[in-house]
Amino acid sequence: MNQLVCPVSNEQINENVSRVTASVVLSLILLFIITQNIVYLAIALFDFSFRIFEKVQVSPISWLVRTFFNITNLPKKMINKAPKVFAARLGFFLSAVALGLFFFFPTAASITAGILAVCIFADVAFNFCIGCIIYHYVVYPFYKNKQKSYFKDFF
Repeated sequence: MNQLVCPVSNEQINENVSRVTASVVLSLILLFIITQNIVYLAIALFDFSFRIFEKVQVSPISWLVRTFFNITNLPKKMINKAPKVFAARLGFFLSAVALGLFFFFPTAASITAGILAVCIFADVAFNFCIGCIIYHYVVYPFYKNKQKSYFKDFF
């Protein structure tokens, strides 16, 4: 696993805020699965919609968690922002698919939401990013090939 290629950026975010935010979103996804109340899934999707465009500061859940951390002066642990943005995009995709499926195939929507819940839980509980595995095996091979051909033109 040490050889995985994850997205990288120059920006940093507070990992503690990120993990608590993910915990709140996980709670929303689990509430959707248990109650089949689409409002919980819609709230999670709404929050993801801010974070996929790297607008973490205006994400409602992230803003509340960050405000709580600022008031309580809890410690900061800075990490790279890019893997969390990719994970938010994956979360947005899965929650949008679940929302779309809900109206025609509620069981499939619950399964999709369950996959999202497993991904979030792995990050929150074990600091294990399933998004990095997906990035490494699904996204990076295409990016890597473009990067090689880009440099090939110059050298």
